[in-house]
Amino acid sequence: MFIALIVGLMAGFLISIPVGPINVAVVNTFVRYNFKLAFAIAIGGGLMDFVYFVVFLNGLSLFQLPDQIVLILKIIGVIVIFGFGLKEVLIKKANFNLNENVNKKEPTVIGFFLLGVIIYASNPTLLATMSGLAAFFRSWNLIANDFYHYLAVSIGLGIGSALWSYVLIVVMRKYQKRLPEQFFINFSRTCGVLIILISFYMAFTIYTENFI
Repeated sequence: MFIALIVGLMAGFLISIPVGPINVAVVNTFVRYNFKLAFAIAIGGGLMDFVYFVVFLNGLSLFQLPDQIVLILKIIGVIVIFGFGLKEVLIKKANFNLNENVNKKEPTVIGFFLLGVIIYASNPTLLATMSGLAAFFRSWNLIANDFYHYLAVSIGLGIGSALWSYVLIVVMRKYQKRLPEQFFINFSRTCGVLIILISFYMAFTIYTENFI
């Protein structure tokens, strides 16, 4: 289960790097308030990562999947990952300004923790990412197919997600005056290219395993 925890941690960290609603809210809150409240949002998002992922993984595990369905899930996983990467490559602007909801929030840890939960739960892109990632884990047999390994990888995913936000806040605190917004956009595009390359490798693997 330790391997499942590490795999989940790495996956959670990597999928959280590209610019998205949680990252924007974390940066905005850090700039406007402080480290503690920004990290509270990250914890809320990490909790939702855990909840969604463990639900999706266990839901898929209820079925004995035929080979054809496994192939379809692999293809869907590749498409989702490719689309996720492409979205980051094509990003034009990240709006690091507080929206009205954040501005009206009282500076309490619980309030910003719940804000992280709400931002995550109200974003259909994150839901699609989690379902695609769960299909990827399930069809590629990256971990043992039982509840405890699913729980371990989901815990790792949540921790990895929060860990990335922690790293982001630390970097912001240290280099806040020297990092322009374009840096985050370029960084996100680079991550998107890497994600697309991973999807190409996965597609090639599917092709060689099933059509040659």
